[in-house]
Amino acid sequence: MTWEGPGFVDHHVHLLRVAAEDWSNYDLSDPESIADWHRSVATKGSTPMDEHAPLGPRQDLPGMLERGLQKAAELGLVQVTEAGMTDWAYLDALVDRRERGVLPIRVRILVASGIADPKRMARIGDPWLEVIGVKLYADGWLGPRTCALCEPYADDPHSNGVLFLDKDTLCRRIEPFAEGGWTVATHAIGDRAITEVLDAYEAVWGDDCATAAPRIEHAQVLSTVLMERMAHLGVVACIQPGFAVSDAAAARTALGADRAEQAYDWNSLLEAGARVIAGSDFPIESLSPLEGLARMVTGAGEDGRRVTAPVDMATTLGLMTDAEAGTTVLSEDPFEVDPEQIREIKVMSARPIG
Repeated sequence: MTWEGPGFVDHHVHLLRVAAEDWSNYDLSDPESIADWHRSVATKGSTPMDEHAPLGPRQDLPGMLERGLQKAAELGLVQVTEAGMTDWAYLDALVDRRERGVLPIRVRILVASGIADPKRMARIGDPWLEVIGVKLYADGWLGPRTCALCEPYADDPHSNGVLFLDKDTLCRRIEPFAEGGWTVATHAIGDRAITEVLDAYEAVWGDDCATAAPRIEHAQVLSTVLMERMAHLGVVACIQPGFAVSDAAAARTALGADRAEQAYDWNSLLEAGARVIAGSDFPIESLSPLEGLARMVTGAGEDGRRVTAPVDMATTLGLMTDAEAGTTVLSEDPFEVDPEQIREIKVMSARPIG
């Protein structure tokens, strides 16, 4: 018996860049090369969201993007949010597909800060295709030891990471977008970076922060104080279900046992009352929402080894779906199957609304 429910949405992907073969500036399999790149960018006073070169000509960019989005539809997604569009050619290509009536799923766009200009940005007003705001970048990543921490790394006591943007710089960069009513999303993984971002958000929006609903992308290394502060301000945490599993070993080594206990602690973040949405961060993790679902409700990887606390099915589906975006039909009811068998569920269809 099939199951029909709210459509799967992915609030944080780099699908357009992957489809256009525009990925990436570094070797994802080499943490040291990533660390070197992060440090070189910070030395220039820049950020990874400011550093992308123009896309360059593509023989059939609209077709490349359509095919990439079609693959997402086949995986059960009805909507994705591109977390940092790096060239306006992407939007032109998507408009072409929309005008032809062949856009497979709904697309939301956060414009990379390097090309984002409030004077140029305009809302489309189309449920299938919309520019929603700007993507900023406050720190690095946990794996290469460049996310910005309040205390040094457990395995590198001489480093507490890379901070690209502090509170004052963030305020200056955010204010033009806040005045235009745009969504502001900021990559922040380490607790030091998250603190700077929350300080900036509170300074820019004050009591209106919850209404503006600015986002923190990833929000991985948290403390109870930060969770409660995010909930109090109304800041949205965009988390990645796969990371708690795939980063587990690195987190214990990099952070030490005590800090690792609170990192990726989605249950405590939700219990604090924070507003939470989910995304894959594809291609870092699988684009398949069923893979993310399996990891979050089991706390285990594909080998079945549990490495983090599971989140219940109803809560997880609530973070990963949106009835207003569309409907996903599955071959089986995810509530009825053994959680270890979620990856075996088949996607029957994805039906965007618009």
